Amino acid sequence: MATQKKKRAKKPRRPAFTVRKATLKDLPILVHQRRAMWRDLGAREQRELDRADKIYARWARSRMKSGSLMGWVAENGGKVLGGGCVWLQPVQPRPGYNLMIQPYLLSMYTEPRSRGLGVASGIVEKALEWCRKNQFLQLRLHASEMGRKVYLKHGFERTWEMRRRIKKLREDS
Repeated sequence: MATQKKKRAKKPRRPAFTVRKATLKDLPILVHQRRAMWRDLGAREQRELDRADKIYARWARSRMKSGSLMGWVAENGGKVLGGGCVWLQPVQPRPGYNLMIQPYLLSMYTEPRSRGLGVASGIVEKALEWCRKNQFLQLRLHASEMGRKVYLKHGFERTWEMRRRIKKLREDS
């Protein structure tokens, strides 16, 4: 009886993608991604999402114009795969940190069909590269459960920030 060689399933190749800096023309993409992020995190009420989109678009536009919000978009063949932003968040001075701003990573999103391809890592790498180039000492973020592995892989550490709700929000129900 001849032995048959088992054919190994080929690993799917990761599609090549590029990560570029977002411009104001990309604002609809960034708004879409933020809405999708909130939807994935459990926000379901369309009216609230619509309202949040308008507010975020105005907020992001003014900060992109002033240079306090930078965004990146990952693409492959003209298709948007994901993106994220760094906001230069105002903070109070403290011992060992005299700057009045700190970079904060936010609105990270990867389209479902592109998850597991390194898109989020590509965005995080660009954000870290930008922070190093601009001589920031750290990059902060609030990680969803879904994104924690990506951030840990890039050297982020868990911190002990706490919060207390003053008024119960609908999302707490």
